[in-house]
Amino acid sequence: MLSTKLVCIALVSLAFGQVYLVASEETITLCPTNFTQVADKCLLVDGSWKNFYESDRHCRSLNAGLLSISNPTEFNVINEWLPIIAPYQPEFWTSGNKLGGTSDYYWQSTGQKAVYLPWSAGQPTTTAGDCLTLMANVTMTPEEAILSVHRLTVKPCTQWAPHICQAPLEIFKTQLCLNTTAFFEAKIPV
Repeated sequence: MLSTKLVCIALVSLAFGQVYLVASEETITLCPTNFTQVADKCLLVDGSWKNFYESDRHCRSLNAGLLSISNPTEFNVINEWLPIIAPYQPEFWTSGNKLGGTSDYYWQSTGQKAVYLPWSAGQPTTTAGDCLTLMANVTMTPEEAILSVHRLTVKPCTQWAPHICQAPLEIFKTQLCLNTTAFFEAKIPV
């Protein structure tokens, strides 16, 4: 009789424990260390001046790629974030380029054709180069320098500029796990 009760209690405990385990599952998204979540990306501004190739190599050393822009919403969020993180920096390398003899621009970090291209006034200038930077116009006042919204500009890939690395969000699932010895630690009144 006692052993039947004990088995029933154990089975009920395990059943409730499994239900609780499933009910407590949670998905968490985080950015890698030193990256900041901006829209659905993790971004890192590097203020050191490098050419396009060195910038790309630096981002890849961080398991990331240079910035790509896929839509107006993402572009606007990035432009709201840039004055906070780098208020006096007018230019950044992106992964956009038309290397390889193509007439279309591609995002090197994703391999996708660049469909959304928010150009600066007078751009693209095809004779200016093959790589894309985000460039803001600078207006000087007696008190300060004011940067406009960053937009895409064509530039020779061998010139220098700071850059923005992008990494994907890291997705984790958390679950509440049962203590495997809980059944044996339980004290059942007789």
